[in-house]
Amino acid sequence: MKPLILIPILSLLVLTACGPATPEETGEVEYRLVKTETVRTGPAASLIEVSGVGAFRDETKLSFKVSGIIERINVREGENVQKGQRLAALNKQDVNAAVSQASAGFEKAQRDLVRGRTLREQEVISKVQLDNLETAAQAARAQLSQAQFASQTAEIQAQANGVVLKRFAQAGEVVSAGQPILLLGSKTSGFVMKVSLADKQAVHVQMGATAEVEFDALPGVKWPGKVIELSQAADPATGTYGVLVALQTDAHENVNLLSGMQGRARIEPANFSGKRSYVPIEAVVEGDNNSAWLFTVQDDNTVKRQAVQVAFINGNQLALQTTLPEGTRVVSTGAAYLQDGETVKVQE
Repeated sequence: MKPLILIPILSLLVLTACGPATPEETGEVEYRLVKTETVRTGPAASLIEVSGVGAFRDETKLSFKVSGIIERINVREGENVQKGQRLAALNKQDVNAAVSQASAGFEKAQRDLVRGRTLREQEVISKVQLDNLETAAQAARAQLSQAQFASQTAEIQAQANGVVLKRFAQAGEVVSAGQPILLLGSKTSGFVMKVSLADKQAVHVQMGATAEVEFDALPGVKWPGKVIELSQAADPATGTYGVLVALQTDAHENVNLLSGMQGRARIEPANFSGKRSYVPIEAVVEGDNNSAWLFTVQDDNTVKRQAVQVAFINGNQLALQTTLPEGTRVVSTGAAYLQDGETVKVQE
């Protein structure tokens, strides 16, 4: 019976001896698989990104210099107008009456002055009385000139080629002097984005700085621009500094830009031309305030744990204060489980 028992045991030993070899037996070593990215060079400062509102650079509220009843308004909102075009007019009955009254007063003052000079030659009146007549004639001339000018300003004309942005009144309304009637945007002045910067942003912006503008209503459509106005005093109400970014509108000639559109401007700061090292944010295995730790891959595929100083975050990239040599590879995937000095296998 014993030989029958030994045969299966011997068979198992033979099968075991013929099984696959382990890595230790074959001498092969398994390395941790990682992905790497090469450190890239980028600008020394981050773009200043701020919200803003699009507008024509020159937007003018047009009004009458005198009060009266609006006789007609010749344009509607959205209409294009040409320089010199008559846009609105008052009923001139009151204005013409004022001109007639001032003209009559001026004529009377002139007659009094002529008579006074004759009487002065005859020594009937004194020099003081003649001087008073001359002063009265000058005052009457000024009143006539003012009335005539008011008659001219009873009409509103376009001062430049543009578009009617807003109409504040209707024909037949009684309006006071200086009350806005129309808001006109000048097309010749260009289109801008108005933004407000905090003081820590404004000190890094210079006239002529390059910018990029995008509107919420037109996602993905971007306009090159530059800073053309930079306030040197803070707004008392908000404490911010106003900036105008002029758009290069011919970049998208077929796109209709509307005053009041919301969007964002990205402005290059004064030290934007400098250079920094950039690494992917996934490469960071640990961070503390402005410090971070990551793994760099050496020529022999060993990894080195390295501390770096972070300047700022730009999207999914870290801009470093620490400069890394050009061509340095950092572990972007699989870094969390590595040990300093460990050999890795880089996945292509």
